[in-house]
Amino acid sequence: MMAAMETTPEAPADHAAPAPDHAADQSFARTARGLWQDERVEIVAAILLSLATVLAAWGAYQATRWSGEQADAYAESAALRAAAGRQAAIASRQIQIDVTAFLSWAQAKATDDDRLADFLRARFRPEFVLAFDSWVADAPPDADGFPTGTPFGETDYTLAAQAQADDLNAQADAALAEARYDNQVSDNFVLTAVLFASVLFFAGTAAKFRPQWIRWTMIGVALIVFVIGALVEFTLPQSIGF
Repeated sequence: MMAAMETTPEAPADHAAPAPDHAADQSFARTARGLWQDERVEIVAAILLSLATVLAAWGAYQATRWSGEQADAYAESAALRAAAGRQAAIASRQIQIDVTAFLSWAQAKATDDDRLADFLRARFRPEFVLAFDSWVADAPPDADGFPTGTPFGETDYTLAAQAQADDLNAQADAALAEARYDNQVSDNFVLTAVLFASVLFFAGTAAKFRPQWIRWTMIGVALIVFVIGALVEFTLPQSIGF
């Protein structure tokens, strides 16, 4: 019995390795690719969101700055226009004085009252004296020997107050043009803020969709709008507050 047990050969052990599970490997690879695709969308969206937020804030800041510049230019234009009006009123009074003095002088000369004429001539305003002397020297005499026309048509008749009023009006027009320019720049910066708000919308909602083509389409739209907004914003004049 023992001999039989000793001579009986042992059954060989089964050392064969289990067959690899290719289906599980493929499923894991697909999952990894899907996660990486999701992460790529989220990474690009996060970058766009960050940059768009910063540039939208900068655009809003610039719009506020240029609105302030516009208000200052409008105020300057109004002040210059008021100053021009004051100088024009002074010039108008001076013209009235000159006309009145000249008519009184002409009446005195017409009645041969040389004493009154000399009295009035001595009290002409200096600006009127230049034109009056030119008129007396250059104007052809009429039948009575009196110069034709009036001194007010002479090129020498200029009023400093009227010249100053004209200059102030020109400065007011320039300030008004600057205010309109500042207003347009401010509106353009508001437009960039709207564009970057659109970027925030498209990039922020891209990750909420499951189909990859929808995600990348929205990211592409966000990227195009971002580039347009950045080009517009950085080609505009910048107003720094310090």
